[in-house]
Amino acid sequence: MPVFHTKVIESILEPVAQQVSELVILHEEAEDGNAMPDLTAPVQAVSSAVINLVRVGRETCETASDKILKQEMPPALSRVEEAANLLVVACDMLRQDPYSSPARKKLIDGARGILGGTSALLLAFDQHEVRKILRVCKGVLEILAVAEVVESMGDCVTFVKNLTPGMTGLATMINSREKELTYEVHRELLKTHMANVKSLTPVLISGIKIFITTQGMGGKGQAEAQENRNFVVNKMSREIHELMRVLQLTTYDEDDWNTDDLTVMRKAMSNIAGNMGPAMDWLSNPNAEAGGLGEKAVRQILEDARRIADRMEPGPHQQAILKSIQEIQEMLDELADLRSKGQGNSPRAKQLAEAIQARIKNLEQQVSQAVSMAARSGITRPAYTLAGKMEQAQRWLNNPAYDDKGLGQRAIAGIVAQGRKVARSLKEPERGDMLRLCDEVETLSQNLAQQCQRGLGDSPQAQAVAKRLAEKLSLLQTKIESAITTQVADSFMDPYTPIKELEIAAKAPLGTPNREPNYTAKSRNFIEHNTKLADIAQRLGEAGGCNDKRVVEEMNATANQLRELAPQVVSAGRILLNNPDNEVAREHFELLKDEWTKGMQKLTGLVDQATDTVKFIEATEAGMKRDAAMVAQAIHEKNPQNIVMGAGNMARRADRVIQVAGQEADNSDDPKFVNDVRAATEKVKNSVSPMIAGAKEVTVNPGDLDAQHRWHSAQQGVMDSVGDVKDAILMHQAPPPPPPPMEDIVPDMSHMSLESAPPRPPLPSGQMPPPRPPPPEDEDVYMAKPSSEQPIAIAAYELHVEAQKWSSKGNDLIRAAKKMALLMAEMSKHVRGEGGSKKDLIDCAKAIAKASQEVTKHARDIAQKCTDRRIKLNLLQVCERIPTIATQLKILSTVKATMLGAQGSEEDQEATEMLVGNAQNLMQAVKETVRAAEAASIKIRTDVAGVRIRWVRQNP
Repeated sequence: MPVFHTKVIESILEPVAQQVSELVILHEEAEDGNAMPDLTAPVQAVSSAVINLVRVGRETCETASDKILKQEMPPALSRVEEAANLLVVACDMLRQDPYSSPARKKLIDGARGILGGTSALLLAFDQHEVRKILRVCKGVLEILAVAEVVESMGDCVTFVKNLTPGMTGLATMINSREKELTYEVHRELLKTHMANVKSLTPVLISGIKIFITTQGMGGKGQAEAQENRNFVVNKMSREIHELMRVLQLTTYDEDDWNTDDLTVMRKAMSNIAGNMGPAMDWLSNPNAEAGGLGEKAVRQILEDARRIADRMEPGPHQQAILKSIQEIQEMLDELADLRSKGQGNSPRAKQLAEAIQARIKNLEQQVSQAVSMAARSGITRPAYTLAGKMEQAQRWLNNPAYDDKGLGQRAIAGIVAQGRKVARSLKEPERGDMLRLCDEVETLSQNLAQQCQRGLGDSPQAQAVAKRLAEKLSLLQTKIESAITTQVADSFMDPYTPIKELEIAAKAPLGTPNREPNYTAKSRNFIEHNTKLADIAQRLGEAGGCNDKRVVEEMNATANQLRELAPQVVSAGRILLNNPDNEVAREHFELLKDEWTKGMQKLTGLVDQATDTVKFIEATEAGMKRDAAMVAQAIHEKNPQNIVMGAGNMARRADRVIQVAGQEADNSDDPKFVNDVRAATEKVKNSVSPMIAGAKEVTVNPGDLDAQHRWHSAQQGVMDSVGDVKDAILMHQAPPPPPPPMEDIVPDMSHMSLESAPPRPPLPSGQMPPPRPPPPEDEDVYMAKPSSEQPIAIAAYELHVEAQKWSSKGNDLIRAAKKMALLMAEMSKHVRGEGGSKKDLIDCAKAIAKASQEVTKHARDIAQKCTDRRIKLNLLQVCERIPTIATQLKILSTVKATMLGAQGSEEDQEATEMLVGNAQNLMQAVKETVRAAEAASIKIRTDVAGVRIRWVRQNP
């Protein structure tokens, strides 16, 4: 079946599919009794292209040393040649008899073979190119493994000489490969992991040097040096293994976090079904090379089976699947090792292959049963984010009588659990208030669930409970987000002081009193501080207001990296503490400290992106008031230490406001907004120095009333300037989209009177009735929710529901999105065989591709006028995926159309599954585009001409 993970493959397959689709349509028209036209010209064109492709393929096979390519390329070449011959024979037969049925069969078989063979040929060559990069990756891994035996500076020089060419070559190859990939997610993963490998390389060399140095100094600090070196080697190895994994990916699902478990499980099951054939062929052939597509198919089956297990309810069935996966994985690794050594025909290898075949078949049955059980139960897992859980809960509360299999109640339970988790970090009375609210929400949720179980979901009592629960749930969400924003404002007020204190302690000269205990205390404080910030960042991702998957995932990954890195910084600091005069130890500590600092800067930036700027400043203002109260109390008690602490906190908070506001200004293309925000932040900068001076005065003489007055005036100036920054940002924030006009909900009938009815209009004159008035611009088509057995229709329905939130009046993007949903629903019928012809299927795919161009065009127009650079970039990245997926849809619909006479076959089933997955990806991409476009429209300057788009919510 076709794959589209590279631009070259897509560019070759698209014109081939276009030619094949024309042959399919001609074939279908002949079924209705029409004579087939002379196909000599198009068939000769296809044959010429095939001859050239086969020639290049054979030359590549002859010159390549890749055994896998030599094994996989010839069958693909033969398939393409045979298909081309079928077309030529069919063409000759049709010239003699334009109505020949055998000729038409050869024609469709040849068309199908051309598409499938060309795709297989391109994939074989592409995997050959990937294996070149994998060999370089393995070479770098082999060199990294030598790091633990490098014990002299001479060895270190040799190690670096060996590592440098491999790293340079790998970076060049990864850079070229990522530019060729069609899926942006894969491109970004390659760039991220390669950048991590590059940044860790100097740290590794430094770690080896410090290990050698500590050996020569009596071993003092050697354990820490060894730990540092091993950590970096393992980290680099993990990054390279991730590079290898991503390089071998050929598909991507446009799933968001709210995708239900059953959809994910079914996609994984379809992948398993598609990989069973190649997997079994590889296992049954003792001469098959290790590392080829067959072995890859086996490993992909295991990965998809694990995805299914991860989505299952915990229990014995899940454990049995995971155990099977582990056992097969171990046997597969042993078999691959034997085959790579040329021992595929040994008794042990044959025994392993037979055992894996039996277990793979059993695993397929296990996961198939798991998917069937999930379909029958209808159980769906709550969303990851707080916003996602709120959406699931709200759907239940809007219609308590609808059986959602307990999803709404489980989502509410998840929100309550997050509320209690956040409450543990609060102080009284906020902690008690949130816990009581959690208890109240939980009680109301249980009450409503009990009424629904008794069949009273439609009763007035249940509706009243649902309404009250919705209100309390919204209040709980606000409190959770507010509490987390406060924690962000307080904890990220000063992320770097603990690392600075650790550095001072590590560099303390010999003879400094309490040198060792002080370092131990500072290192403990640094680790606790690092853990706290990482925890808050991850809590923000789970329960904050951010629903941007990329930001949250990157924030979680960065937080985990800092957790791993912090102990290594402490170890490097202890090495320096024990060897204060050693330049290598000092350099090593600086490298790790800088690595941690860069990570913390990245985490802080991500936290700022995930936090609403205005709410952050409001939380900062509240914190400043607490600090000012602390200083006032300290002045009263003549406590200089607390005066310094409170004033210092206010200065640090002011710096964070300057930093966050500066990021907002840098992120905007609106010159007025930028000027207003920068002017306001300049006031904050100018107000901090007088406040610090005032604090120093009252610290020296707390009883001086004049000094107290100057302090109060200065600290109020800081708070006022911070408020001005908030106002500058608020001034340029557009209001949310307006609700539907009241006259659309309840018509104004106050002027109407039964006594003064309007006159009856005159009857039409003439023979013809008057023309029917055109439908209103926003007349929407009702779409019923399809059954779970209709995956394409479900994807169309979900886009339809998203687009229906907005009126089409004055919004071309929404109009195009609604059109795409309706067209995809129509395609679902064609794929299921509920009417329509092969031509209708192909034409529908072309219409969807055309509508997708409209969506992309309107989204780009909105993005170009958006003044928020992050939102603009996000919208462009989302909408740019649509044309690629739409092109793939056209190709796959042609593949499906060529299955005439092969319905129900394994090949037909695989074609259907690929078409389903592509349709789901396309609908998901359009849905994300609609959401991103709405967010971008809020940041469009009203004085810019060119885009006039209205976002008006539809009646619920």
